[in-house]
Amino acid sequence: MPLNLPEPLDQVIAPVFAVLPLHRAMPALLPVHPAGAEATAAVQAVVSHPALAPHLGVQAGLWLYVDELDKSHACSQALPGPTGSYWHAIMHRREGDFPNAKYWYRKAGAHPAMNRIDLAGGTAAGSDMAEYDPEAFVDRVARADARHEPDSPDLVALQHHEWRVLLEWCAEN
Repeated sequence: MPLNLPEPLDQVIAPVFAVLPLHRAMPALLPVHPAGAEATAAVQAVVSHPALAPHLGVQAGLWLYVDELDKSHACSQALPGPTGSYWHAIMHRREGDFPNAKYWYRKAGAHPAMNRIDLAGGTAAGSDMAEYDPEAFVDRVARADARHEPDSPDLVALQHHEWRVLLEWCAEN
């Protein structure tokens, strides 16, 4: 399913998805290494585009997309308010710093994008959570990590869904 991004952002960001489609991105809950030189170069080219200058949240998300956690971290720290906290939380969860991720999810509060995460359908189907609870998601990822299940299909699907919803929200706002 294609991302729902406003113009011109959809066209600006398209080269990233041409190099690295969503079903191949963020394949594990905790990345071992960045997605690769071609994907990283595509994001570098995209984030320097003038249309993305006012969209620091989109930039944070794109760096996460290619598992460049340090670059995503820098963007999320520069982004004030709940949106920066939300990206910050996801980044810390992906690096395996689960207590810090929970801290940043609490700082994000009830971010408007969280209301858009539908666990009953879409790519997050199969989740055993009745409704999206980011701290419960962190706990599930931590348990999967402890069991050495870095590519748990339902959790990776929820990770993609959460990322997608927040990126779309950031592109709209």
